This record gives sequence, structure tokens and C-alpha cells, in this order.
Amino acid sequence: YIPVFIALMLLASCMPPQEQKEIPTPVKHNYIILLDLSDRLIVQDNQPERDKELIKQIYTLFEERVRKQLYIRSRDEIRVVIAPQRGADLRSEVYEDSLYTNIENIPSVLRRKTQEERRSVFYNNLDKLYDQAVYSDNPKDFYGADIWKYFYEDLKVDYVSDTLTQNFLFLFTDGYPIVGKDLAKLQTVKEKYPDLKVLLMEAAPRDKDMEWDRVIELWEQWFDSMKITDYQFMKRGALSKEKDMLREILEG
Repeated sequence: YIPVFIALMLLASCMPPQEQKEIPTPVKHNYIILLDLSDRLIVQDNQPERDKELIKQIYTLFEERVRKQLYIRSRDEIRVVIAPQRGADLRSEVYEDSLYTNIENIPSVLRRKTQEERRSVFYNNLDKLYDQAVYSDNPKDFYGADIWKYFYEDLKVDYVSDTLTQNFLFLFTDGYPIVGKDLAKLQTVKEKYPDLKVLLMEAAPRDKDMEWDRVIELWEQWFDSMKITDYQFMKRGALSKEKDMLREILEG
């Protein structure tokens, strides 16, 4: 038996080493949730609760993806950002910091252990934000949210431009990207975002004067000017359908 064993050892030593297969780095998902906190919160029935329900669905899908990557391989991040708005007594930067989670910044051993705590903190801060955002029951006390300004100044900071990141922008608004509907103010944004997926949610245009068609045309022209080609518009409707659409988009 000894000669056979020696022969096998010699044979094994002559065999070429097996190549180690590299585990590919998973694509990172970057979820940006942009909020219009204008009078839409009081003009539309139950709007704050609807917003929060949909944002929690996005967070749930974010968590599911992190779990599928066994926590340690995930690099995903999620953030809530607030469109600039005059008159709102909100410390936007404080809320944005408290509504931001980057799995890559969390030590691997804590990613699973602190999952429920992270979720609880996120949901509590979301409730506080909407409680403070509804500061009046009079629509005239609200200024419009300047979504254009966010695209012009801040999106380039939140957007991750490497080739292993898929960026998603969930835009909660009911109308136009500029304050006052003065289309002359809708200047082209210099930065281009060809890999950005945009979902405009909770749109609530008037039906009687074809406002929906005009709003959609405006958004399409503006997105096209920024080389954004992957965008969808979701009218305010049944929450169950909107949640299903979110799942289809993020899992597709």
C-alpha cells in the first residue's frame, strides 16, 4: 500500500493547480427617494400615509435584496431626500441624515444583527418628518417644491456613477418639476444621467383639462434632455397596485 500511496502523491504533485474562480462583485443598488412636501400633503386625501406606505415598501424591498446577498456581499444604499421648498420650517439635512442607510458602511458582523433596529429608526424618523411637514391645513401657506433645483444642484452628489451601480430615483410628487409652473424656468441640467431609472409616483393631475398629458410631455422632454431614458409615471391609485409595480421594477 505504501508504494501506491507514494505514487498517488507524486501524481497529485504533478497535476496543475486548479484555478480559483473569482466571485463577481454584485451590482449595487442605490435607492434615492425624492419627496415633494408641498400642499399635496393636504390637498390629496391621506397623502402622508400613502407616501409613507410606499416608502416602507421600497425599504422592505431594499432589505430583501440585502438578505439575498447574505448581508456580507451587499453594498446597497437607500436615502430619503427633500426637494427644496421655501417656507417649510424643516431641518432637511437632519432628516436626510437620519433617513440614510448604506450597508457597505456597516461592519459585516452587525449587518444582520442590527437589521430590525435600523428599520425601526428609519420608520420612526419617517413618521417625524411627515408630522413636521404638515405644518398647516391651508394650501396657501405652502410654497411649491423645487424639484428642478434638486436635479440641478444635488442629484450629482447622491448619484453613484461607477459601472457596478444601478441608480433608482423614486419621485413623490403630484405635478410640475418647477415652482409656479413657469416653463421658462425649466432650464436644461448640464449633468447627464443615462443609467438612472426614474419612477414618478403619486401623480394626481386634473382630468378635466387634459393636464396629465401636458405634465407627462413636460417630464419626458426634460428627462430626455438629461439622457434619462428609463422612466415611468405612476398615477395615484390603489396602493396594492403601486406596491406590486415597485416590486416588479426592483426585482426585474
